[in-house]
Amino acid sequence: MKRILIGTVAVMMTVPCFAAGENVLTSKPYVDDAVSTRQDKIPAANPSNTNLGETVMTYTGTEGEIGERELFTGGTYDATNDADKLITASALKSAFTLPETQTTKLVCANPGTCDLWTITEQTAYGRIDLMSIMGMSRGTNYAYLSNIGGNSNNADTYGLTQNGTWVVDYGNGKRIRGKSQCSSQAGDHNDYTWTNPTISSTLQDASGTYCYCQLDGYTTNGDNWGNMTALSAPWVFGEDFSDFGASFCASGCAEACAGSLGIDDAGFLAFRRAIFGLAE
Repeated sequence: MKRILIGTVAVMMTVPCFAAGENVLTSKPYVDDAVSTRQDKIPAANPSNTNLGETVMTYTGTEGEIGERELFTGGTYDATNDADKLITASALKSAFTLPETQTTKLVCANPGTCDLWTITEQTAYGRIDLMSIMGMSRGTNYAYLSNIGGNSNNADTYGLTQNGTWVVDYGNGKRIRGKSQCSSQAGDHNDYTWTNPTISSTLQDASGTYCYCQLDGYTTNGDNWGNMTALSAPWVFGEDFSDFGASFCASGCAEACAGSLGIDDAGFLAFRRAIFGLAE
């Protein structure tokens, strides 16, 4: 009985390996070589075993090799260590405040038929839609302080103390504020249609006959300079005073910016759209 059992064990130990799905004899070296061509199991974190905490897996230029990018989750930014990191949504939210616009939307009151609708309020995030906020009605008042001082209107009422600043009041607490600047940098308003006006992040100088206007804030609750929401916007070409000279531009550019943005005629509404559409 012992002799038979030992023989059976010997036979079992010498049975050759077969490749999966194939009737081909294989050896241990063959199986080891085949396994070595397979990709290693990806770890739960740190694919490159760099002890960086949680990372994002990335492609590399080498076939079969993966990389990783660290995450910036908040705190003090250090350009030396954080420049190549991916920022998380929570860190982005804490670093930046997206502008909010209160709007409305239509909601179907009887699903399936939808011949009745209700109007509900909603908050939109992102680029500010000043045209919707301020509307297209004529301004109720405006103020300005010329680029060279002296020439002004309602400056004290609206808290203007800096030359070349202006405010347009649309009523019900809605106001915008901005700056004016004359420059020798030529501009185009497309024959007062402002379909593709000259815009510039900076102006080459502050003396000339070309009048530019720039928004820098707005409010919906009647604030002047104290609690206005700051805006980022480029200079937009408004008027050419070449026929009158640089001193005339310096005296009248701020008034031209404010006055044009307060008028509800079709041409000036085009200017309003151009100015408002570039604000962030």
